[in-house]
Amino acid sequence: MNHSINKLALSITASILAAVGAQAYEVPLTYFGTNMPPIDFHGFASQGFLYSGDYNYLANDTRNGSFQFSEVGVNLSMNPFPNTRIAVQGFDFDVGNVGQYDPFLDYALVEYTINDEVGIRAGRIRRPGGIYNSIQDIDVARTYVLLPQGIYDARWRDWSAGLDGGELFGSIPLGKAGSLSYETYAGIVNMSDNGGVARYIESTGATLENIDSSPAFGSQLWYNTPLEGLRIGASFAYMANLTYDVTVPVMPGLMVPMESVANAPLQQYSAEYVWKNWTFQAEYYTYDLTGYNYSPAFGNHPQPMENNPQSWYAAVSHRFNKYFEVGTYYTQCRINSTITKQFPSDDYQNDAALSFRFDPTDWWTFKIEGHYIEGTGLLRDSVNNPVRSDDGWFMLALKTTFSF
Repeated sequence: MNHSINKLALSITASILAAVGAQAYEVPLTYFGTNMPPIDFHGFASQGFLYSGDYNYLANDTRNGSFQFSEVGVNLSMNPFPNTRIAVQGFDFDVGNVGQYDPFLDYALVEYTINDEVGIRAGRIRRPGGIYNSIQDIDVARTYVLLPQGIYDARWRDWSAGLDGGELFGSIPLGKAGSLSYETYAGIVNMSDNGGVARYIESTGATLENIDSSPAFGSQLWYNTPLEGLRIGASFAYMANLTYDVTVPVMPGLMVPMESVANAPLQQYSAEYVWKNWTFQAEYYTYDLTGYNYSPAFGNHPQPMENNPQSWYAAVSHRFNKYFEVGTYYTQCRINSTITKQFPSDDYQNDAALSFRFDPTDWWTFKIEGHYIEGTGLLRDSVNNPVRSDDGWFMLALKTTFSF
């Protein structure tokens, strides 16, 4: 019933956005007897459709076609004082069994820019990482329905999107050598009970009892080269003491409690070149999650665990005119985990994608995308995929977005 209500709310929101069109709205605070600047009001709503051949991927029943792929957001911003910005966004999404229309505060921050070289953000901020991490919800900012999932997994927003803390940012001019942009942050990543990390833990057969917030810090650097349109980036992060409690089956009818503690250093390297109406992109991403499982069943002797996935992609897109854009990418992901895999195909997943984007107006976007996939390493759903193999398989993804 709750899902039906939220789907209805999403449909109503999309209809309102379609009706209002591309206008961004301002709320003048002079109505309330103040001299404060107006509040800018924006929003978006997306509905997608996923259909796959051999396996259910991202949503629960994509083999029969699934509409469990939607998101909606509303944001407010204002500049109350010189060099100061306040911004807030509420977000709601559903990707299969992740999100499930449980609204949350996506970001809520105060930003003060001292000069071009130094600025400060504080609150619930976006965690920078690579080309797309801080703008994953901005559908109009990319060609593709699905970004390369080994790096930008649509189910892992609670892991990757933001944190409660602070950030320094700025751009340092290097004269004829270009410039260097930086963002350095620290804070707490709040994990959701129905988020991507929780669902991944449950996909191993465990029952999640509790998952704690995790401290994190990191930096994103972009070198804007003297060649116009070319930038090269590196992102480094560290998530400490990721702790969760589960019960695991050791034999039929017997569940054993277990606590897990892990740390994860992350690295991401990026390159992007925009030339005329062409965009060329490539990224490499890896993290090394290491830790231990403790359980009374093992005398509380730590059982080591390790997960070291590595992913990369290369992409190219071309904008023909204001209406049409086409893009393609190839991506590979290697799982490299100590978790026992039931099938050899769970060690990897390769994906070749071709995407077409049509913009009927500047506030309405429609995308159609085809994927040929080898491997099943990112399915993470043994219940709906009991048997897997190395055979290649296909997926179709559709998405439409209204925004203002």
